[in-house]
Amino acid sequence: MNINHQEAARDGLGEKASSGIGLASIITFSRLFIIPILIYTILHDYHILSGALVLFAILTDWLDGIVARKSNSVTRHGELLDPAVDKIFTISVLVAFVEKSYISTYLVFLIVAREMLVTWIRSVLVNKNIVVPASYLGKVKTTIQLIAIFLLSIKAVFLGNLALWLSIIVAYISAYEYLKLFIKEKGWNL
Repeated sequence: MNINHQEAARDGLGEKASSGIGLASIITFSRLFIIPILIYTILHDYHILSGALVLFAILTDWLDGIVARKSNSVTRHGELLDPAVDKIFTISVLVAFVEKSYISTYLVFLIVAREMLVTWIRSVLVNKNIVVPASYLGKVKTTIQLIAIFLLSIKAVFLGNLALWLSIIVAYISAYEYLKLFIKEKGWNL
């Protein structure tokens, strides 16, 4: 994990070009707005539409970052909005899969507990002027998790559960890396 103490202290989350809501944020918001529709399609067994909406969400998640970087409009607002929408998307869809009995509530607990722990660790470290970017394993976890969500959305329940368990294993390995950094930086001393 890269830590840039001085840049974090100087300008928070890095160099930003503009403020306000730009195209990248609009793309991020589009992902938020499809969540209720996606939940409806999951609960009513519209598997093709569910799969298409998950692919749309994956595409917009990839696209918003590219648009922000290419247009030099990376903002603090966008850097905070994107992961928040990602978490809302993931948790909402997983709850719909619990409702359909595709996955166990226990899986959702493991995912939410890890996300809250890592979010807390990163927040504590930011308060110490230590910016912790997403780790490589965190990105691998997200990719596997999105594959699992896609598989579950098209009712490939067995494969979706396997992918979800794999994402949880990777998630907790990456959480351990964050915990080691928290201990190294004495995160309990604010």
